[in-house]
Amino acid sequence: MSVDHVLRLTTRFQIGTYLREADVAVPAGSTLAEVIPEIVTLVGAPRISRPWLATTAAGTPLGPAVPLHRTSLDHGAVVVLSPRHEGTLPVIRDAAEALVEADVDADTRGLAAAGSVTGTLASLILAGTYLPWSQALALAAGVALLLLLARREVRVLAPVICLLAAGAAAAAVVEAARPEELTHPHTFGWAALSAAATATAVLVLLIVLRGTGPRTAAATATLLGLGAVGAVGAFLPAHAADPAVAAAALVIAAGVVFTGQLPDLVIRVAGLRVPRLPTAGQDLGVADNSDGGDGGPADVDARARRARRLHDGAALGAALALTPALLTVGAHGGGFAQALCVAALGAVALHASRHRQVVPAWSWMSVGFVACLAGVWAATDPGHPAQWVPALACAATALTAPLWVPRVPEVEPTTVVWWEHAESLALAASLPLAAHLAGFFVLIRGLG
Repeated sequence: MSVDHVLRLTTRFQIGTYLREADVAVPAGSTLAEVIPEIVTLVGAPRISRPWLATTAAGTPLGPAVPLHRTSLDHGAVVVLSPRHEGTLPVIRDAAEALVEADVDADTRGLAAAGSVTGTLASLILAGTYLPWSQALALAAGVALLLLLARREVRVLAPVICLLAAGAAAAAVVEAARPEELTHPHTFGWAALSAAATATAVLVLLIVLRGTGPRTAAATATLLGLGAVGAVGAFLPAHAADPAVAAAALVIAAGVVFTGQLPDLVIRVAGLRVPRLPTAGQDLGVADNSDGGDGGPADVDARARRARRLHDGAALGAALALTPALLTVGAHGGGFAQALCVAALGAVALHASRHRQVVPAWSWMSVGFVACLAGVWAATDPGHPAQWVPALACAATALTAPLWVPRVPEVEPTTVVWWEHAESLALAASLPLAAHLAGFFVLIRGLG
């Protein structure tokens, strides 16, 4: 407590965005209520309609009617002055009022989208009663397209339209085939390629008409691309490999490679570039134009958001394509099938560990979980005692996930580098394994 007649203080005003400090000397026998109006005039602080609240720098309230020498203030102390805000008193409600207050307004936009999808399926069922399925699917796709053009906000119809168009193309190929060709893998291969080509054309049309967003477009395009790669497996000779297993192996190989190349790909598609530092003697404007556009920071932010959405959609589409492929390979069984599943697990899980965004992390880790199950499944039929070692390792890794997952964000940068090397090794190992399951090595030996 100060015993001087004059107390030297630092007054700090905090009124919204207004911040101002002033060093003043006030009589020790005065109160804050007496000196605050003069300090406000001296500093030029804005006038307020609420009473002033005086606190210490730590937030302890000071009594406005207490003489300064009886407070805890000393020479050099800080007095923070801000408008006083009264706390809201709790409102006492009965049970009925509490239930009404707790009710949250529902968003009915999802119901409208669900209704549009239901109507599209209803039109498909009605058309399929009197028309061939290829024509019924095409008619339903046309109905959904007209509805999307009328109500652009119902973008959930975009993947439905692509799916119906793909089904119409595939059904047309199957319906045009002769009865003895229906069991031939080439027929289903041509049907899959026709479906992918038709759906791609429809997707391009929807993008031009602005009927779909970047996330949905990226997911659909990725799913169609990997599906087209898998369709190639149907054209491989039947003596080399099972067509279904060959198609699944090709999808896994393409998906694992796509996983590593996706970040750089979406950056290029979105128009972003890594900032460059000018070399000696080079124009300094190189660093200013390294963002790839001339729209300023707002343009860079918009393209960054577009890149994020493209990455989310592509990761989701790859996960949808890889999941059935891994399960098909796991159901095939055998050492090579298990090795491919384990290699895919390592490549995808190590890649997912470096993601901090929700959609890519969940997409890649979901693929890793499915690869873990497929690797264990491959050891059961036909099983070999040696296959139980990686199967038990996969099961133990999944069971102990609550112990090691919280430590993943805390790993050292050197550990992350080693993980990147391990991811590259897993990716390199998956390619020959997929080629073996697809029957490429058998075909090469047959050429000799």
